Amino acid sequence: MAQKNVKNMMGVLSGVFAHTGHLSKEEAMKMAGMSEEEFKTVYEKSANVVKKLESYDSAAEKYDNFSEHLWEELQEYVKKFGPFGV
Repeated sequence: MAQKNVKNMMGVLSGVFAHTGHLSKEEAMKMAGMSEEEFKTVYEKSANVVKKLESYDSAAEKYDNFSEHLWEELQEYVKKFGPFGV
């Protein structure tokens, strides 16, 4: 179970880079070690991160808020690991 959650988290992160044009979708899937079907759900989560970042005007604001928005999408996977103070 832990490996699947880590894989999903890697998929969300690599998906963000695919949505922003720094990786192809295929490269992001490969980095996460996922099939196209597995990647579909996490790719939607990464789209949510990018959509939120697009609401900011400056690159500095996007940078400052990136981890917050990424965390929002990763929470469900991290909580499955047990008590980390989250």
